[in-house]
Amino acid sequence: MGVFGGNNNRNRGSEDAQRQLASQFLYGRVVNVDQTNTLSNGKVSVEIMEVKATLQGAQIVNASPLFPNIKNYPLKNETVFIVTGPINKYSQNPGGVTYYYFTPTCLWGNVNTNPTPNPYTNISSPTTNKSIAQIEAGSPNQSSVNPTSTFKPGVYFPEKSNIFPLYPFEGDVIFEGRWGNSIRFGSTNILEGIPLNVWSNNSGNGDPITIIRNGQNFNLTGSAQSLTVEDINKDLSDIWLTSTQQVPIEASSTFYDSYQLQNAPTAPNQYAGKQIIINSGRLMFNTTEDHLMFSSKKSINLNAVQSVNIDVTGPFVVQAGEIFLGSKDANESVLLGDSTVELLKDIFTDISTLLSVMSQQVTRPTETGLGALATIASAVQENLSGYIAQLEDVKSEFVKVE
Repeated sequence: MGVFGGNNNRNRGSEDAQRQLASQFLYGRVVNVDQTNTLSNGKVSVEIMEVKATLQGAQIVNASPLFPNIKNYPLKNETVFIVTGPINKYSQNPGGVTYYYFTPTCLWGNVNTNPTPNPYTNISSPTTNKSIAQIEAGSPNQSSVNPTSTFKPGVYFPEKSNIFPLYPFEGDVIFEGRWGNSIRFGSTNILEGIPLNVWSNNSGNGDPITIIRNGQNFNLTGSAQSLTVEDINKDLSDIWLTSTQQVPIEASSTFYDSYQLQNAPTAPNQYAGKQIIINSGRLMFNTTEDHLMFSSKKSINLNAVQSVNIDVTGPFVVQAGEIFLGSKDANESVLLGDSTVELLKDIFTDISTLLSVMSQQVTRPTETGLGALATIASAVQENLSGYIAQLEDVKSEFVKVE
């Protein structure tokens, strides 16, 4: 009657299912990871582990990553679950199976590495100053016998004991790399009126927030098994996408004297609402084909401790209803260069004509005083000709105003 036909058959079917499951799911220690530049990249050689112990001379099998679009390959001596599945040429060999592996198991709760060396291999670290994970994995801090191999989690992988996993608040979905890089899909967290983290002030429970972090605070101390949270002011690079949260960012410059008081933006660490904050040692925006555009409902503020520099090989165009230079309260008008030059030419020409007439006045008898006036008028007229010739030189060849 099959598996469900009766008690005996049911028990027999359950045992068969357990045996089949045991043959399909295996647990093993990684002894090698394929790092070639081929489609074999990521395949591993795994030392099969029994449930209770590792057997000496355990079977070695080869396994491929289970997921094609997510790459989270294990390191040497990390453990993985292995499952049997169809081979890639299953249509030609319907009965053919091969091994696939899941991502590394969280053996020590460490996001950097989770090794468990083979107890039958005498190992030592490259130095006697070993990491927490190595010591907890059974490697003695001072080797008392001659080692037969060196403990290495990879070919060039540097094990770090100061990478702290993130603390997950209720409902969070978190993806973490091995080096303090992470993405948190979280929310505001308040318990009995008390914010549980720095982003939960002036916000409502469950309001979404996404935090992308690359590199944690270098000054964190304690055991690598300690949990931490993101710190936008001390992490290496962060992107925070908020909905209602107030983020305590320490902006490098908050000098808003160019604004009238009623129009000044809210200080970065006081604003509560939907915004995107990017914080790092340096920001670079670049386009390779088209425009770089900034659009704002209110104002665009450029705020710097040292200077604001604009370099351009083409035109620099500013079109605005009003332009204030030097102060928001500036009230002196800028002269139009070409128009001013033309006006000065007309004035100087008229004065030159007057001086020409004055220089021709009769200089006898000398007692009339016209002699000195004529002499001065002639000299000034000659100077005016030079002034008029120089007017074109005072105009800028690059700055134009309307």
